[in-house]
Amino acid sequence: QNANATAATVGDQTYTTTEVSYYYYSVANGFTQQAQAYQQMGMDMGYDPSLSPSEQTYNEEEGTTYADYFLEQALDQLQQVSILCREAEAAGYTLSAEGEQSIQDNMDALYTYSVQSNAGSEESYLRMIYGRNMTKSLFKELLTKSILADEYAAVKSESFTYTDGELDDYYDAHAADLDSYDYRFCYINAEFEDKTDEDGNTVEPTEEETKAAMDAAAEKADKMIAEVRGGTAFNTAAQDYLDETSAESYSDPEYNHKTGDLGSTVTSTYREWLTDDSRQPGDLTSIEVENTGYCVVQFLGREKDTDSYQTMNYRSIQILAETTPSEDGSTALPTEDQLAAAKEQAQGLLDQWKAGDATADSFAALAKENSADETTKENGGLHEDANRDSLDAALTDWLFAQGRQVGDTTVVESTDSSGNVTGYQVLYVESFGEIQWKYQAASSLRSEDYNQWYEDLQAKYPAELTEEGKAIPTL
Repeated sequence: QNANATAATVGDQTYTTTEVSYYYYSVANGFTQQAQAYQQMGMDMGYDPSLSPSEQTYNEEEGTTYADYFLEQALDQLQQVSILCREAEAAGYTLSAEGEQSIQDNMDALYTYSVQSNAGSEESYLRMIYGRNMTKSLFKELLTKSILADEYAAVKSESFTYTDGELDDYYDAHAADLDSYDYRFCYINAEFEDKTDEDGNTVEPTEEETKAAMDAAAEKADKMIAEVRGGTAFNTAAQDYLDETSAESYSDPEYNHKTGDLGSTVTSTYREWLTDDSRQPGDLTSIEVENTGYCVVQFLGREKDTDSYQTMNYRSIQILAETTPSEDGSTALPTEDQLAAAKEQAQGLLDQWKAGDATADSFAALAKENSADETTKENGGLHEDANRDSLDAALTDWLFAQGRQVGDTTVVESTDSSGNVTGYQVLYVESFGEIQWKYQAASSLRSEDYNQWYEDLQAKYPAELTEEGKAIPTL
């Protein structure tokens, strides 16, 4: 097939077989990686990476294969990139320095990937991943367009802004989602006997066994609710109906006591019940979790919270604990003594700051001199527009705690991606950003307006596959 044959059109622009193949294989490769990750966890997402996507049914009712699905998604991606790049050019928007660096980083990584895959060369690797006609120059061109499209999408989205009056109107129509809730909950799991067959494989419970286990869990939930209504504290009552490990957690009277959760962020298991306008403080219920058990929930209160923030600026001084290389040369986790030394150093820096003029500038100076975080130390340890939804739990719990004030400080643990403690951070609250409910209201409005803007452009620049494009999965 001709690599330069027209495989798709977006409005008045044409795209070759090679270009459309790039998007097709991007979708297919991503799906394959996800399926393989599921398999490693012993889970099945319904797609077998070892088989051709053309041989696997995606939608039995419509008679489509995974190849059809991948091609449909590829065309959607191509249309999106085409439209956004067109709009970026019309607006005079050009790629940022960060975008340029991202392109360079991806191009630099090509050699490493080609060596790891034994492809023989960078272009051989690209052809293996994106189709037999892919070249290094075309890959860079398509990568550049994708990054430009992503950047302009973010810029366009942020261009939609709203007055306080518009946000108040949105709140009035969506109060259940934007109010903050005070509640408690616990899960009472249905208990099943572990059974294996003669080969050691797990035997799933029968329908009768499942019903019996669920009925027992429902009875426990009802008894727990009766205890709480009789005056027993929620977490105290919970301990009587949970396994030993869970019961120990509930010995903490504040365990799973949620305050400040917006309705839109509450888990779907009990969101509808919790956010019902008729709910009264003290209300209790048990909600079935299919074939798993029951969730007991207690409603304590609901309010339009005008004091909690979604974003803030803060400064940090990161102190990493020393580590000792093991005999094989690998670096072990820090010992208790090494962690204690790191904590003492962090506390010492905080005490030093408090003994001085205790300003943001003096904290920034300490960060420049002492922080192990190379990405922020030169900027005085400043983290701008930190979002409560994207920070580690320890940071979120302290930074966004009720009553937090500008100038507050503390020392918290630093952890790695596996949750291992690696040191400590000295924190300083610099300033607050947006109120939580207003941030969520603006985000929802912005999403609606951006989607409408893009849908109008989709109608203006429709995407279609040619016969050559439809044949791409068979190449």
